[in-house]
Amino acid sequence: MRKMLNSVVAVLWCLTLILGITIIPDSATAGNKNLLETIKDSGEVHMGFREGSVPFGFMDKGGAWVGFGLDMGAEVVRELEKKFNKPIKLVKHPMNPKTRITMVANGMVAMGIGSTTITLAREDVVDFSLPYFLTGTRLLVPRDSPVSSFADIGGKRVGMGSGSTANIKGMDRAIAQGQIKPACQKILFEEHNKGFLALQQGKIDAYFTDASQLAGMRAKAKKPEDWKIVGKYLTYEPYGIILPENQGEWRDFVNKAFIHMLKDGRFEALYTKWFGPDGVVPLPMTDEYKVLLKSLSYPE
Repeated sequence: MRKMLNSVVAVLWCLTLILGITIIPDSATAGNKNLLETIKDSGEVHMGFREGSVPFGFMDKGGAWVGFGLDMGAEVVRELEKKFNKPIKLVKHPMNPKTRITMVANGMVAMGIGSTTITLAREDVVDFSLPYFLTGTRLLVPRDSPVSSFADIGGKRVGMGSGSTANIKGMDRAIAQGQIKPACQKILFEEHNKGFLALQQGKIDAYFTDASQLAGMRAKAKKPEDWKIVGKYLTYEPYGIILPENQGEWRDFVNKAFIHMLKDGRFEALYTKWFGPDGVVPLPMTDEYKVLLKSLSYPE
């Protein structure tokens, strides 16, 4: 019997390695408990971040895990420490477009911060913070490509994130409405950096995702000038922090932390660090984005 149990455990362990599943102790999950109290009692908070989404979460040249999302997570931790008057350990977990919703919904992490669009479909299984970022979908192509708009990708191979359901639906809608004729061939990639590699190798003709992500891909290329971002916004994409459902107190706390960051200038400083003229991905705020942030600066 013991041999059989050992064999089962060994098989399960192998599956976690093969599938990339992270097993987290019960103390890291909230279940039906008040998540804020769980964080207070354990003295730690588990958060999911991207590893290949420049500049939201990525590995820099020195191998350090950095990014706009990680800095925002650190600010939430500071707010937790202020609330509880004690140190709170930040435990970071990698997530990607395929795993990010499941990791939060299953209680593996208390929140996921990255380039995740708030959609009504996702609201069925997770909750979201207030939108903290606003962008839209465009195309990344080689500098000498004849593609200059979405009308030009008819019949071509277009890469996109496999977990970016909002983007995929936006593309399908454009095809159904006749904006792209004939229909383009959708090539799905688990991570944007893999899609950009395929674009560099000529395996696809264009890569389609949020303009902020495309700007990051272009900025990290060996020769950024060899690539261009084209096309008017096909869809608008408001990003939110992924949060578990039925944790209203935790959601309210995260939203308050974000609003405090807006009002005391910390958010603007972080945006300038990553998206300013000297940032990793220079990306000036659009007028729509500025209005959004101003409208979210609620009074106390």
